[in-house]
Amino acid sequence: MFDSPIEACPVCGQIVTLDQTQKECAREHHCDSDTECPLQRFFTGLDFSAVLPKAGLREKGY
Repeated sequence: MFDSPIEACPVCGQIVTLDQTQKECAREHHCDSDTECPLQRFFTGLDFSAVLPKAGLREKGY
């Protein structure tokens, strides 16, 4: 089952998932960097693929 929020993008003409950053979406759908994203307000802005400093502490037993 797919439960990610989605929205139709009027720029690329495709359905995009909103559980990513706007930069990831732009890269995936080949948007120019100077194109203003009409869906910008819907993106989380959190890059869950980035390693957080706190995550490295788990290996040390914290």
